[in-house]
Amino acid sequence: MANKPMVLQVVGYSDSGKTTLLTRLIPLLEQTGLRVGVIKHDGGHDFEWDRPGKDTWRYREAGASLVAIASRSKTAMLELNPVPLPVLVERMADAGADLVLVEGFKREDYEKLVVLREPAHRELLEAVTRPVAVASWEPFEHPALPVYAIDDAAGIAAFVRALYNKERTR
Repeated sequence: MANKPMVLQVVGYSDSGKTTLLTRLIPLLEQTGLRVGVIKHDGGHDFEWDRPGKDTWRYREAGASLVAIASRSKTAMLELNPVPLPVLVERMADAGADLVLVEGFKREDYEKLVVLREPAHRELLEAVTRPVAVASWEPFEHPALPVYAIDDAAGIAAFVRALYNKERTR
């Protein structure tokens, strides 16, 4: 592995605002000089990446196990089997990521930012391993974790950067 990136999972129930929060955090973290990788868990769905009729779709439909497309500015590869999260993190490390933000994979054992949309969702804090902070739609205090407003992307980014710096000094 090229380097060992810090991994932070962003977990919450469906429609809690995880993706929106991540899209706000990514540019703030990139601006601090971190190279950010993102892994999205599509829990239970069979996502479609390429469009029917396009060449990559045709290769996949023909039975290829791996399909890649590359241009001057980007590369994408579709692997037609599930890959465990630690392997995906390792691949992000090999690609040069300093920080890997993971949306979902609630049962994995990395540090977690828990996104809570409503008070009933607080039970998630007891159900997941290694919560380090909360992003909440409604104000509340937690006895052990910092709680940020869901729209405080700058505050959450500062927390993530501090967590990254702390991990780098271990």
